[in-house]
Amino acid sequence: MIKINAEDAGRNFLSVLATVVNGETVFITRNDKIIAELHPHSDERRANSEWRAAYDRMIALMKAWPDTGYRVGALTEDDK
Repeated sequence: MIKINAEDAGRNFLSVLATVVNGETVFITRNDKIIAELHPHSDERRANSEWRAAYDRMIALMKAWPDTGYRVGALTEDDK
């Protein structure tokens, strides 16, 4: 994890990108507050925090759904 001032990041943008390409996460700050985060891109969906949060919400909803089985209506004699 590397922190760099926004002004310095702008002046040394290619250097900052090279740092990210090498696997480091760079936090860009202004007035000692983090305003941006640069991290290496991953093609693996599970590494994406937004995808992971949506997936976790979906799993929680599926677990909360009542397990009543699959119902299509009354069975007739022909169905048996």
